Amino acid sequence: MLATLFYNEDKTIVLFLNHLHNPTRDLFWLTVTNAAGIIAYGICFIALIVSLFTTEKALKYRCLVIVTAAVFSATAATVLKFIVQRQRPFHVLMNVHVLGPAGGWSYPSGHTCDAFFLATVLSLTFPGCRKTILIFYIWAVFVGFSRIYLGAHYLSDVFGGIGISSAMSLLAFQLVNSVAKKHQVLL
Repeated sequence: MLATLFYNEDKTIVLFLNHLHNPTRDLFWLTVTNAAGIIAYGICFIALIVSLFTTEKALKYRCLVIVTAAVFSATAATVLKFIVQRQRPFHVLMNVHVLGPAGGWSYPSGHTCDAFFLATVLSLTFPGCRKTILIFYIWAVFVGFSRIYLGAHYLSDVFGGIGISSAMSLLAFQLVNSVAKKHQVLL
């Protein structure tokens, strides 16, 4: 259904952005894409370590929200990829320049899920850090854009990644928050 519903718009956007490529832009957008998992799961790993060693209960639960959101988001994205099995633009469109990492199925964008789960979960767990949260959302938008520019995803794959990862982050927050409240800890 996704392959046909927005196919003309998806195809037009991928071809337009992908054909803007030049060596400088390619390097920039490849760097953005390659950093997505490193940053998202690096922060997740740090949160896991902090949750194991901190004695401050609120911080422990906030870190557990980050780890839980990562697991939920990655799991949902992987399951959906195998259910939907949408081919990537470079498999379908003849004149797409493959410029970056892209294996498996297209929907949803896993890199976008990684970036947006982190931005969303940080906004939920540390709402007072508005400037930092804004930076993470800008970075997440860049990651989503990079996936289209590099010819690895359609715009609808990126939107799917945003929706799925944001929903999983909210679910993780609500789940861990309910446990924290039972232990009389406010997030």
